[in-house]
Amino acid sequence: MLWPLLYRDLNESQKELRQKSLDFIGYAVLFSQLTALVYVYVYVNFLRRGVFRRLEWRLKYRILGGKTPIRGKVQSVDAAVMYWAWMGLMVWLCVKDVEHDYLHLTKAFGMTAAASLPLNILLGMKYNPLKLVFPNFSYEGPVNVVHQWLGYQVYLLMVVHVCLYLKFFWDTSRMKTRFLEIDVLCGVCAFGIMTFLITSAHPLVRKSFYSVFYNLHIVLSALLLPLLYFHVSHSRPYIIPTVGMLIVDRVLRAMFTMSTTATISLDPRSSIMDISVSFPHKPPPPAGSHILLNVPSLSLWTKNPFTVVESRNGHVRMVARVQGNFTKKLSGATKVPVNIESGYGGHGVNKELVGGVDRVLLIAGGIGGTFILPWARFLEANGVDTRFLWAVPKVGDLQWAGDGVALAEVYITGGHENGEDRNGGEEGMELLDASNSQDVLCVPPASFNSGRPDIRKAIREIIGRDGRVLVMVCGPDLMAEDVKNAVRTHTLAGRDVKLHLEVFGH
Repeated sequence: MLWPLLYRDLNESQKELRQKSLDFIGYAVLFSQLTALVYVYVYVNFLRRGVFRRLEWRLKYRILGGKTPIRGKVQSVDAAVMYWAWMGLMVWLCVKDVEHDYLHLTKAFGMTAAASLPLNILLGMKYNPLKLVFPNFSYEGPVNVVHQWLGYQVYLLMVVHVCLYLKFFWDTSRMKTRFLEIDVLCGVCAFGIMTFLITSAHPLVRKSFYSVFYNLHIVLSALLLPLLYFHVSHSRPYIIPTVGMLIVDRVLRAMFTMSTTATISLDPRSSIMDISVSFPHKPPPPAGSHILLNVPSLSLWTKNPFTVVESRNGHVRMVARVQGNFTKKLSGATKVPVNIESGYGGHGVNKELVGGVDRVLLIAGGIGGTFILPWARFLEANGVDTRFLWAVPKVGDLQWAGDGVALAEVYITGGHENGEDRNGGEEGMELLDASNSQDVLCVPPASFNSGRPDIRKAIREIIGRDGRVLVMVCGPDLMAEDVKNAVRTHTLAGRDVKLHLEVFGH
């Protein structure tokens, strides 16, 4: 039983029994995590079809219910169910054997948080052993989201742990004694560091001050674990493996980081920056994959993600829009020494993703064409029935694509890449006269249009025939949500549609 909670004085035998109960909580957390990983493997490889796939899509409604489309950052029902079900399991493990013991409950929340750390760090590793089991495993996308979710849950468990202990110290007049002892101070400092980590990981901070977020994440994570190690000895079986994983990840990243020179060119008409990098000592990463680029002259630690547009003859080419502090500084150079980590992203261009597919619909928004264009070239070269829609704010944003534009049905929106006007609405965008703009391009596109593509119509047309269809999209959040909503409708109707959303750097 849980209530009422009492400050109980236990003898040594009772304390030993309480510690065994707390140790069991840690083992139960690890077993639950292992069970969840096994379930994901079985579901993705054997069950994600037919009625289970339709059920998955049926749960992709927004939390407030109804048939309102999933838009923007609104949490869908399936994600919310998974998040709070896991949180409920962690809370149940904390309270199930309390037996009115206040300190048992207090310590249980701390043990649950500590036991959750190894999986959180494992999911955040760039060189991840889970790739041996999940071939298409990628740190980006859903895995990164789960990493963030688990981080928030660990922090919430820590908040309860700290608040309960503060109440205990206050009620027992120990704020000036026990509170100042080294083990408690280590816990307080660790909690403060975790608070900074969670705050810096908020999307508003992360996107606006990416270098601050990145550097804080590295430095504070290195400080957090030693503090937790000295905070309490019973959590060390979880802290030591976590430290080991961080060290292995950093060593591997250092070993596989390559130093070379990047050649930079900027198109002033479109603010599109072209980056060419040579790979003299190892095979370059495939087109459609991602790399992390560090420029020591700009920052010793910060690494920014870029998508490989072309990969041939020991060189890779990347393209980016000049919009943040990093790209603005980088665009002012012509040649600069760089450090590169390559091979990120679940799918470089390969036949595995399109195996068994009869038709493919490619949808790109703005600079999202850097991922979609390599696929368009690959599918066209292999004779796959493909349709490619590409929406950009202005025609100059297509210059970098060269003859690849000929594969696309181009839509000039005349607005912003995120598909919204400056007032935050979605209508009333200034549309350009596409017919007068296409002469800017060296190679004409398959078709040239003003306004936005009708995504629902395009998906309906390509799904209208029998066979298996793959829809790939890389673009702004609202575009991705529109695609998900449209695919969802056809999946629930029993059509065989596979959706791939490419995201990088949540």
